[in-house]
Amino acid sequence: MPSYYEKKILEVLEENKDGLTTVGIAEKANISKTTALKYLASLRAAGKIDYIEVGPAKLWRLTTLQGADRKSIPVNKERKVRSVLKEFKEMAGLLGSAVMDNDGLTISADLPWNKRPEKIGSLISRLLQIGDKSAEAAKIGPLKEIILEGANGRIVARNEGNVLLIAFSDKEAALGMVKLEIEEFAQKIKDLLK
Repeated sequence: MPSYYEKKILEVLEENKDGLTTVGIAEKANISKTTALKYLASLRAAGKIDYIEVGPAKLWRLTTLQGADRKSIPVNKERKVRSVLKEFKEMAGLLGSAVMDNDGLTISADLPWNKRPEKIGSLISRLLQIGDKSAEAAKIGPLKEIILEGANGRIVARNEGNVLLIAFSDKEAALGMVKLEIEEFAQKIKDLLK
């Protein structure tokens, strides 16, 4: 059960869906910055909130990964997966990435604030299922990867057994680098989640 301060922070973030900085949360919840930091950390560890880095600041927001949309894994594995996602994002020059199970449930995500991983995961999972049927009909073996290209960017999804790694890039990102890195990082994450 959330503490009094945790409830205040959650209420403030519910009212400010685009997110707030730590100072903004402290001001709106009428608490000190130190108190805000303490309870933000505990709420993040519980998976109720997360942040994105905007320059030197953290922009806190409610996670959309709650209930049936989130696959539960041990916290230590979650941290390791997050670390691998961050490394993947930096190495491949991505806008964001996410790890899903084959049902499209989010395991972990490092996405721009306006992307909803549970929605994207279920759509990509469905595309892979359809693609698998096409690959089977064409007798080319199980589908390993799909690339979706739009006017403003790309989504590359890699199926690695029970793990689906999704990469989001802009049009300028080198597709070859993304394809090379996604294969390696999908295997790393699969090994972590065994």
